[in-house]
Amino acid sequence: MEPNHSDLGEYAAAAPVDSCDEEHPFTEFGPVPLRYRHDGWTPDRQLEFIEALAACGCVEEAARGVGMSRNSAYALRRRPDAQAFRLAWDAAMDYIVTRLADAAMARAIHGVAVPIFHAGERIGERRHYNERLTMFLLRYRDPVRYGKWLDQREARQVQDAPVPILSYRIGRMVRAAWRLFSAALDDKPAPVPERELVDSGTPTEASLH
Repeated sequence: MEPNHSDLGEYAAAAPVDSCDEEHPFTEFGPVPLRYRHDGWTPDRQLEFIEALAACGCVEEAARGVGMSRNSAYALRRRPDAQAFRLAWDAAMDYIVTRLADAAMARAIHGVAVPIFHAGERIGERRHYNERLTMFLLRYRDPVRYGKWLDQREARQVQDAPVPILSYRIGRMVRAAWRLFSAALDDKPAPVPERELVDSGTPTEASLH
């Protein structure tokens, strides 16, 4: 079972917000060349917007943080000469998604502290583990072992599998020994070894006889 949007939203809200003082590769871009206005999208304001976007992941919040509107940010992004700005924007969003994945993984492993109240007073806490989130992460981080495709595959196991396999191997050894013995009696060269037929790792019923 996979987490719903409310599950993922819980983890999105939990993602820590870094300081933007650290230099990131996506902040090294050529700003959109605009006519200078002190209240417009100046080069410094464009850079500050990208840094804020990488910190919070919300276009409206990042734009408001630099004194601009969400609509003006998208208008700037749509300009034909804003390719570098668009690439920096996308890189900032990729960065925040990585942080979100880290936060979700941390909660899946360590759980979430849930306070316990009694008579209106907090008396302790317990750890809550979101198994739906854990299954979601396993499915998409390791699809070979936990992917959806396994839901469509019927698990099958051969009854007493070691017994027919052992019988099959002994039978091959006996037949090979008899052929060698018979060839030696008739003064003939050693026969070609019997070819082994294998079906999904288990001898078929026909090959056992």
